Amino acid sequence: MNPQTAVAPNLYAPAIPAPTRRDPGLDGLRGLAVLMVFVFHYGGGLASKNLVVQVLGNIVQASWIGIVLFFALSGFLITGSIWDSINEKFLLRNYFIRRALRILPLYLIALLISFLSALSNGLTFNVIRAYLIHLFFLQDIPFLADYAVIDTSAYPIYHLWSLAVEEQFYLLWPILLLKVDNRRGARTMCLRVFAFSFFFRLIFSLPDLNFYHHGLYDHFLFTHVGALALGGASALALRSRDSSTGRIASPVRFLRKYSNHAFFVGLAVYIAVGVFKHSFLMENPLIFLFGLPAASVSCAALLAIVLSPGSTRRFFSGPVLGWFGRISYGFYIFHILLQPWFDKLAFPLTLRCMRLTHWNWSQDLYQSMRFIAALVITTAVSAVSFRYLESPFLRLGRSFPLPPPLPSGLNVVNSARREPSRDTSPAAVFTPARPYSRDRD
Repeated sequence: MNPQTAVAPNLYAPAIPAPTRRDPGLDGLRGLAVLMVFVFHYGGGLASKNLVVQVLGNIVQASWIGIVLFFALSGFLITGSIWDSINEKFLLRNYFIRRALRILPLYLIALLISFLSALSNGLTFNVIRAYLIHLFFLQDIPFLADYAVIDTSAYPIYHLWSLAVEEQFYLLWPILLLKVDNRRGARTMCLRVFAFSFFFRLIFSLPDLNFYHHGLYDHFLFTHVGALALGGASALALRSRDSSTGRIASPVRFLRKYSNHAFFVGLAVYIAVGVFKHSFLMENPLIFLFGLPAASVSCAALLAIVLSPGSTRRFFSGPVLGWFGRISYGFYIFHILLQPWFDKLAFPLTLRCMRLTHWNWSQDLYQSMRFIAALVITTAVSAVSFRYLESPFLRLGRSFPLPPPLPSGLNVVNSARREPSRDTSPAAVFTPARPYSRDRD
């Protein structure tokens, strides 16, 4: 092409949605989150007088924060997509159909597998009630959670409470976003929801109340909505546009300046609370009250860090974490659903390892074989599921378009200097048509 006849790209023209809307850094965060949850469930009970083993045991305990990271990611991505299409005619239709195509196929298959196993032991009213609670995503509701417990199935689904939290959030969050007038109001709403979540937990942590029992609310939407809301606040802040002078908007400057501080302060508070009470689990009342919001702040700050140029972004954009991020939904479903397989394989693998190494039997060796079997099988099954089950439904979602989760966000991240980004990819140049009153800060 003759350089003199080349036509500059029109950065203000509507862009065609990218065939893939994934950010490599966020994929890496998904991979980290799902591996943390896996380690939490299969890390074993690491208890010893050895300091190194004690530290590893505490890391295993704290790995449940992977769920908090998942929630922050969900809040970030969902808020971004909704906000950028807030003025579209078919917003709610496209939004809910895309969510259904992403969540329901694999979720319903997991319920069916578990139900058929329970059915082999006899169909009772309690079994029907438990699966109906799961079918309508109500297993996180206090006083319903006990009825959702299924003891007669060989394939456990107790970990699906987090999907109930997310589905309820997906249902309610668009309604709240549609009620605000501009991005500043939306960010304020996110912070208020975070504060509401803290005071909700505070109420159920007061020992002088007769209904004190915070464990009943460990898996409830209002308990975890703070992490979802902080993720949404990060998405809205990164959507602040550069001014006409090229000066980076104040919310973005704030995130760049303080995201590292927020990450380490939140992490320090969580660690301090865990060390003080000798437990990093949600069963610890101080973790429930203070550790969870501290972890939520760290996870939301990590989003901003990963979306900024630097070594952290390069690390999370690597192929290994990215691969686990792409298959993370299936990995999360199957790593508990297929647990009976891992338990059956761990014993013969342990015996074979003993014959090859002449080691004596130990619980640590058995747990190691169980960990390896679970990781290999879950990864393989999740890869097959992603390619042949999830991907076809995700392709159907292209008929119901929503903007990429990071249109303005990528533009801001790529502008390391005070000048507009020259990234002309669809994710960077997409400019949603919204009234100025909703778009301004």
